[in-house]
Amino acid sequence: MSQRKWILLWISLSVLSISIIGIFIFQLRETNERLEIIQDEQLGSYEAIEDIMYYNIERANAIRGLLAYEDRHFLEMYYSMSRQARALKQSVIDDPDTPSSVLDLLERDAIWEKEADRVLVIYEEGDLVKATAVAETMTQLRQTILEDLRSLKQMQYKDIQKELIAAENQVSFLTQVLFTITFLLIAIIVILTFLLARIKPQQETIE
Repeated sequence: MSQRKWILLWISLSVLSISIIGIFIFQLRETNERLEIIQDEQLGSYEAIEDIMYYNIERANAIRGLLAYEDRHFLEMYYSMSRQARALKQSVIDDPDTPSSVLDLLERDAIWEKEADRVLVIYEEGDLVKATAVAETMTQLRQTILEDLRSLKQMQYKDIQKELIAAENQVSFLTQVLFTITFLLIAIIVILTFLLARIKPQQETIE
């Protein structure tokens, strides 16, 4: 094989090497970005559900404390938790990636909130007995919503874990393949460079 053909082969392999490495780097970058999206956005949604559960429990406790002890400190706690819960819910509703199952659950939770607010209105009117009766009727609704929130949280967490594991496995696989191909291509180029270096002196000697 002439020196010119060896040089063309060397250039072709170099271009091929750069192209293959570039493709794998691009795929690796895309996978890493997908992994970040799963961690940031989907886990953020999971944490939002956790916070909504927490606010619901605390608001229910505040209503019970208010009716049992008639301490307005519980009323202030309820309104504070409600403001935080509603701001969080609005952010979840405004997120275009929020699943419809979560939105449906938040609509049901809004019904519980209206009943809870009605208990406070009745309490402020001075009818403790009626406020207590209304609070008892909404207890089952609150419990059902909390159980559904827990189930939804668990399902969402399992789905996220599966996606995270799949993405991490893909990143690991692409990294190993990238290193292997890079090593082999570099080895081939080094060998070709060595052969070219030997061919040239031999041709000069023959001449």
